[in-house]
Amino acid sequence: MKKLLFFLFATTMAHAQQYVWTQRASLPASPRHEAMAFSIGSKGYFGTGMNSILSSTFNDLWEYDEPTNTWTQKANMPGPSRYGAAAFSIGSLGYVGTGWTNSGVQLKDFYEYNPATNQWTAKADFAGAKRYDACGVAIGNSGFIGFGFSPLQKDIYQYFPVSNTWLKMPDLPAAPRQSIAAFVINGTGYFTGGASGQSDFKDCWAFTPANNLWTQVADYAGAGRHGGVSMVINNLGIVGGGRDSINIFNDYYAYDPSLNSWSQVTNFPQSARFSADAFTINNKGFVCGGWDVFGNHYSELWQLSQVTSVNNPLPQLQITSQYFSASKTLLVKNQSASAAEITLYSLSGSKVAKHSIPAGDDYSFQMDAVAKGIYLCSASADNSQPFVTKFSVN
Repeated sequence: MKKLLFFLFATTMAHAQQYVWTQRASLPASPRHEAMAFSIGSKGYFGTGMNSILSSTFNDLWEYDEPTNTWTQKANMPGPSRYGAAAFSIGSLGYVGTGWTNSGVQLKDFYEYNPATNQWTAKADFAGAKRYDACGVAIGNSGFIGFGFSPLQKDIYQYFPVSNTWLKMPDLPAAPRQSIAAFVINGTGYFTGGASGQSDFKDCWAFTPANNLWTQVADYAGAGRHGGVSMVINNLGIVGGGRDSINIFNDYYAYDPSLNSWSQVTNFPQSARFSADAFTINNKGFVCGGWDVFGNHYSELWQLSQVTSVNNPLPQLQITSQYFSASKTLLVKNQSASAAEITLYSLSGSKVAKHSIPAGDDYSFQMDAVAKGIYLCSASADNSQPFVTKFSVN
């Protein structure tokens, strides 16, 4: 008999808010790292990337709809399949460019995606040198792509969609780098981290296009890293994950521009991973893909939400569980005041089983037909804190 260990997610006191990770529907395509992501309205978009185990690069594009928790495949991106591309969105259009092919060719082509017509249109090539692991953001009605490799870059260019032209901006007044994390709040872009060879950075720089001015702000609160993800939730920039030359991280931190300070939020609840990608929709962050220290690639989608003030927290689900090795059954008891939706997943993100357990009731999941390994048990209910836990099938 083995009791399950529940991962209840911590609260950040600095912002009197609680952050919660919830697993959503996995990408129904090959797991990958160094993909690209952007959001348009209430939809998230994710595509391209590489699976090193399969030696494959991709040019697919997928649309995620949060209310229905579903993915829909869209038109493939033109040009070579690639990874390490840069992306952003302006208004109702998405933009993707640069990157690296499976045969080692660096790219500078650039495309516009229109979700209304599900069509791609070639636009003016990126004005800087060919590169991959660059960074893309949109500030106001313009896009920006900069930094990246190879060689390492510190330049940044502004894209004007109306005229389909590029303009070089002032260089970052710091070391050149690749795989930087960036987010935008109130017309200012914030850029942090990145790497140069074995050196990983934690400095953070604010760029304001209104005056073309770079300003150094508070350093990132975690270790220096590259290949992390970024998102914006309630006007706070969230950055986490990634790696340095030795470690892979699962910690996340929030930057508050009004205080010029970082504070730790909830750690990612699963294996630490890097080179994932993220998008923000409906004031929630979504992280997809990446790979870990063992070379495992992921297609999981995880949602980060800022759920409530600590002064008025949502009630926790009262769930107890036991795994019985002899019968290979997982017994889940719902001692909460409302029904709980229980979903079991493999670590690759595949759904194994799902069942709604009424308040005060229990249910036994039969696990004899699944392979040995680690599985996830996700529980959710209306007006309660969701959570995810691991258990082992022997």
